[in-house]
Amino acid sequence: MSKVKKVFSGFKAKVVTAVVVSSAAVSTAASAVGIDLTKIKTGITAAETSALTTGEYVIGTVVSLVVITLVIGIVKKI
Repeated sequence: MSKVKKVFSGFKAKVVTAVVVSSAAVSTAASAVGIDLTKIKTGITAAETSALTTGEYVIGTVVSLVVITLVIGIVKKI
């Protein structure tokens, strides 16, 4: 059992190291190529706002349908 733990602990450390190194490489590559990160962040923010608005509409619609179903159920019982 301890051998298994040693193998996985070593594997975990390798994965964490690989993620850190690759994220640093991507960040450095973006700077070296001259990618405008401001435009990317603005686009992500706009998409986030749009998604939140859509989510609000979906939640509002679901709540409305639930209320209508409850009202119809109450009216049928009367």
